[in-house]
Amino acid sequence: MDDVLVKCPNCGIKDLDLRAYTSIMVLSNTQALFTVYCNHCNQTVSTVANIPPVLYPDVYQAAAEVDAGMGRKVE
Repeated sequence: MDDVLVKCPNCGIKDLDLRAYTSIMVLSNTQALFTVYCNHCNQTVSTVANIPPVLYPDVYQAAAEVDAGMGRKVE
């Protein structure tokens, strides 16, 4: 579970659950820019973090739907 929680860049509390993202921009095969709402400081914040393994299937499916790199088979 610890791989899905990150520190809020605004208030510093490590309680942002990346599974609850409102948007995600994949930057590489391991990192993404997540936008998440912080319940402690009541702010919507963005943070770069490693993509938790639990989100891999969703990321790969979305990439395949738009024919992006992570969704393509490389031959």
